[in-house]
Amino acid sequence: MNNDAFITQVMDGLKEHGVLMMTDDFMDQLITTLHANVTIINTMTKIAEIETEMLGNLLPTGSRQVDSLKTLSKHIAEIAFNVEDVRDEQR
Repeated sequence: MNNDAFITQVMDGLKEHGVLMMTDDFMDQLITTLHANVTIINTMTKIAEIETEMLGNLLPTGSRQVDSLKTLSKHIAEIAFNVEDVRDEQR
């Protein structure tokens, strides 16, 4: 049995025993918070893009900052969608 299959088996067992269950209120709040963070990070990304455009060579890390913010936003959005899937499976 590979690691993924073992982890899936353990997680399914814990779920069957109700150990992994989270309240709907907690899940909803977590999803809302994650999506709010994505919105804030997207706004920060736009500001960083404008700043990089305006300052050009004076801000050597500007494009890396923008790329980093875009990646962070993408990862948080993925987490939010995964949490939504878990919530939907629990219901």
